[in-house]
Amino acid sequence: MIHAIVDMSKKANPTLIGLFFVVGFALTITGLLLFSSRSLFHPQVTFILYFEDSLKGLEPGAPVKFRGVTIGSVVEVLIRHNQPSNDHSMPVIIAIDKEMAQSKSDEELQFDKTRLNQLVTVGYRARLEAESLVTGVLYVALDFVPNAPPPEFHQLSHEYEEIPTLPTDVQKLLAALAHFDIAGLSDKLNSVLNRLDTSLSELNVRDINAGVTNLLSSANRLVASADVSASLASLNRTLDQARALLKRIDGRVDSLADSATNTLSDARKTFADLRVAIQNVSGLLSTDSTIPADLRQALQELGNAGRAVADLAEFLERNPNSLLVGKKRAKEQQ
Repeated sequence: MIHAIVDMSKKANPTLIGLFFVVGFALTITGLLLFSSRSLFHPQVTFILYFEDSLKGLEPGAPVKFRGVTIGSVVEVLIRHNQPSNDHSMPVIIAIDKEMAQSKSDEELQFDKTRLNQLVTVGYRARLEAESLVTGVLYVALDFVPNAPPPEFHQLSHEYEEIPTLPTDVQKLLAALAHFDIAGLSDKLNSVLNRLDTSLSELNVRDINAGVTNLLSSANRLVASADVSASLASLNRTLDQARALLKRIDGRVDSLADSATNTLSDARKTFADLRVAIQNVSGLLSTDSTIPADLRQALQELGNAGRAVADLAEFLERNPNSLLVGKKRAKEQQ
């Protein structure tokens, strides 16, 4: 106990105290350099975003991704900043690492206000996305949205370049459900059910059931009756007989047509020879011929008969069916 009091009475060594402060200061500087090396050695561009969504799950340091590629991080999550009093959007400040973004593109990237305005015009928007549905951790997603709504800006005075935002899909669903008239739909559904119940109660199910049963019984008796079975059997026999008759008629018509064709061919040859003979006779019947008048008249009649036979042959050649059905009457020909 005495030795402890004596030791406490000794003066502290200034050298040791100074060395302790120097080492602590060096460690502090080293830590600051390590933790801020990215911002010191990598040029960054800061932007501000205003979200209508809840920022639960979004923390400083969360990634900022352009179409899934990380190009920056979240710097700060705020409640209000440089916005009207009736504006309840939640501001988020992000930083895009120019060197990181440029290393993932083979084109020169521009981050000035003019370029940002051009991108916003073609649908450049930010929204919150979930890294994991299990953990609920969020990140900021940048993308070009087709047919994006007009941009909304919230800053009262220009402090950061502002990127317009869009609500998440979950927020869109909740907004749609909020405008959905569930009470009206329920009333309409109840009205339909009541009318349906009334209509069903007015139906005489017993009479309908009895009528359907009687109809089915009558149909069963009709199908099973002997008259229907006999009629069907008779119909089958009639059809078989008709098929046989058609086969026989078909065979006879073919043979008759062949015979008529052969007869017409022979007649054509005979009529050709007869026509030659008639021409020879016509030469004998000229006015300067010495053949008697009676013989001339007889030969003329024979020539007329030959021409009639030739006309008949031509008619039969054009209408071979006349051998079967006869010559059509004048009215039928018209």
